[in-house]
Amino acid sequence: MARMATLYPRGPERFDGELIPLPEDGGIPHLLGWRWLHTPGHSAGHVSLFRDEDRTLIVGDAFCTTKQESFLAVAAQTPELHGPPAYFTTDWEAARASVERLAALHPAAIAPGHGRPMAGPDVRAALSVLAAQFDTLARPAHGHYVEHPQRG
Repeated sequence: MARMATLYPRGPERFDGELIPLPEDGGIPHLLGWRWLHTPGHSAGHVSLFRDEDRTLIVGDAFCTTKQESFLAVAAQTPELHGPPAYFTTDWEAARASVERLAALHPAAIAPGHGRPMAGPDVRAALSVLAAQFDTLARPAHGHYVEHPQRG
């Protein structure tokens, strides 16, 4: 996946006149029962969506259910929790805090931007483990977006 990074978009997109701000109260216009949560880390303005009624969580890229850095994992799409895509996560401290915040919601079903949706009794436990061990399980030891790279 890292070798393909040169193909990823590099510049900002322009959406002049196409975007409307999300309401300050966390509601989502035209999606009753859903609320948005600011979940920065992968990107500064990242949001996730949550529906309390059935505890459904749409996480975007706050975390993934496939290891995005592995071509084989992306091809196989075996659902398992991983941190946000390491090749494009800009703030690891904020990413950890966002995963902790999402785990505290105790979702019953999750739908990520990368990987397959997951539901069932194991989701909460797996997300709790990811949140508790985020630096070990998700944060890379070295790379472009690591604040204090290890020197070897």
